[in-house]
Order: sequence, then structure tokens, then C-alpha cells
Amino acid sequence: MRRRSGFTMIEMLMVIVVVSLAGLVALPKFQDALAQNTLHGTRAKVMARFAAARAAAVTTGRVAYLHVSGNQVYVTARPRRNPGAGQQDTITPVENIYTLYGVTLASDADSVRIDPNGLGGTAATVRLTKGSRVDTVQISQYGRVMK
Repeated sequence: MRRRSGFTMIEMLMVIVVVSLAGLVALPKFQDALAQNTLHGTRAKVMARFAAARAAAVTTGRVAYLHVSGNQVYVTARPRRNPGAGQQDTITPVENIYTLYGVTLASDADSVRIDPNGLGGTAATVRLTKGSRVDTVQISQYGRVMK
């Protein structure tokens, strides 16, 4: 009998089974962590849009609005600076959060008003959902962002 080096077919199958079982256990935890990370990023995006609205209101002396309608988030300011179509300027581009991140937005108000002094005029709670994960952004009537 000659001695051969290498692995038998049964040893290879056992390794494949063990690696597959480890992957099945780790995959849901990985997906959950990825969803949580995406929610945190989306939450930061909504808060950055609110900060942009506040900055636009203070620097231009106009009333700014953070719009959360459907899955879209954008900032506008009124009155329009230069004459033209419409009554407001769009400060930030309209972004569909679901298309970008796969996160669904729901808000109890379609817009949040920020006065020229930087204080909020209205309050809102924005609910972010991805799969079974949920996060919220609460904006008080005074313009404070809370978790």
C-alpha cells in the first residue's frame, strides 16, 4: 500500500457542513447589524437636513422648512430670493431615502418650520424603519433634535 497525502471525501464534506452551519448562524446577526448601521446613517442624514434648514433660516433671514413627505427629505426657504416660478427656494436636493438606503420614513407632520431666529415653529417625530428595526428622530417645537 502506498501512503497518499490529502483529505478524504468524507473529511471534505464534514468541513463544508461545519462552515455552512457557522454561516447560517452568523448571517442573521450580520444582517441585523447592517440594518442597524443603515438606520443610524439615515438618522444622521435627517438630522443633517434639519441643521441645513436651521442654517438657511438664520443666514438668509427667511423661514425654512424641513420637508419629510413619503420617503423624501428636502429643505426649502420662503419667500423666494429671486423672482421666478414658485414661492420658495429649494435649498437641498430632494432625496428619496428608500431608494438610497432602503429605509422607510414616516412622520406625524409633513414639514417642520424653522423661524429666522433658528427656533422651530412646529414639532415632528420622524420614524425610520428597516425590516424589524425602528429608530426615531424627534424635533421639538423649539428646534431641539432628540432621540
